[in-house]
Amino acid sequence: MRTERYDTRDRAYGVWHRAKSIGRYLNASDAESLTMADLDSVLFTEYDYGRKTPLALVEVARDIGQEKAAGVLQQLAMLANVPGYVALYTPSEAANPTAPNWDDIQSFRVKRLWPQPEPSWRILSPSEWARALVQIRGWQMRRFEPRAAANDDSF
Repeated sequence: MRTERYDTRDRAYGVWHRAKSIGRYLNASDAESLTMADLDSVLFTEYDYGRKTPLALVEVARDIGQEKAAGVLQQLAMLANVPGYVALYTPSEAANPTAPNWDDIQSFRVKRLWPQPEPSWRILSPSEWARALVQIRGWQMRRFEPRAAANDDSF
């Protein structure tokens, strides 16, 4: 196993994703609806809070100019049949106003790994990435809406 590059894990993304912080870019309802589970300090799962349904997998890291190999995440996304992304963030020189111990985020470099892998990175502002997460959530929630079966009482 490779050695840890830094002595501590950067929590800037986890803090940025919290409703109070991401609510700077979204309406309160959308900010509260975005729920995630940190699976290993860099892999996040967007999920539906009520049903605990995984909606997307996102591998997150500080952007240091790396290409960021994410083959395992891509395979997990395919197996789970949920979108998979890599989101690399550039910290801001300013602190996150909702958690002053951590840097705010200046920008994101994002690439979809599955489905329809993107060949190149997109540069997004924090507001654009926040809105993209809401959009991904909406697409996925519609996919997983309960449907009536032929043997339900309604038929």
